[in-house]
Amino acid sequence: MNRTKLHLLGASLILVALLFTTSCTVTERISFSNTSSHVSAFDFTVEDFFLAVLQDFSEFIPQEGEDSLMDKAIKDFERALNYSYTTRDVAFTKLNDNAYEGTFIFTNLMQLISDLGAGANQSLLKVEGKSLTFSLSMDNYSQLVPVIPFLADENFEAFGPVYNQGLSEADYLEMISFMLGEEGPPAIEQSFITLRIETPGPITTFTGGKKISDQVYEFSFPLIDFLLLAKPITFSVQWQ
Repeated sequence: MNRTKLHLLGASLILVALLFTTSCTVTERISFSNTSSHVSAFDFTVEDFFLAVLQDFSEFIPQEGEDSLMDKAIKDFERALNYSYTTRDVAFTKLNDNAYEGTFIFTNLMQLISDLGAGANQSLLKVEGKSLTFSLSMDNYSQLVPVIPFLADENFEAFGPVYNQGLSEADYLEMISFMLGEEGPPAIEQSFITLRIETPGPITTFTGGKKISDQVYEFSFPLIDFLLLAKPITFSVQWQ
């Protein structure tokens, strides 16, 4: 059976932006099959520094129940996945205070992104035949915000691109140092978002990134490029 596997390391943008204030490890494996059902499995860990930042913020945010902000974010995402008619068998597990894993089955990735809040005319992700295209810019950033509720939270939106348009990388990192402490800037500088795509046939064309082998393509960019979004983040890949 032909399958396409996407490995989103450091950021499925659905999850990674939840962690945009520090270094973390996120791995997502999305397997497209020739049937109507496809599988996504992911796991991620967050650094103690980020958990401490969340704890600091939690003092200013009304709490519902005993869940931490991170636990609540994960449960909200799980609930959103269950709400989409394109998904089933959603299962998330908390491994420890720093790590989570999950799996779910979906039938249409583009529809799922729409259902998560991007809207019917979303332009973030296109999967057509034997090609995949991703494009994020200030023009469609508003489509991403509903998908990742943290981006719209008043306690977090100051870290994102809407509030920081035109800010240089140096000035942004200086702001982070002031707001989060001296551990903030190096944590962000060490964070990258890497997307790895394994195709069922030989890769014919691609833009951005690099071809690792005949059937493996990889695209990587610094997390700060997402935080500032000074230029579009785009890539595409096609295969036989």
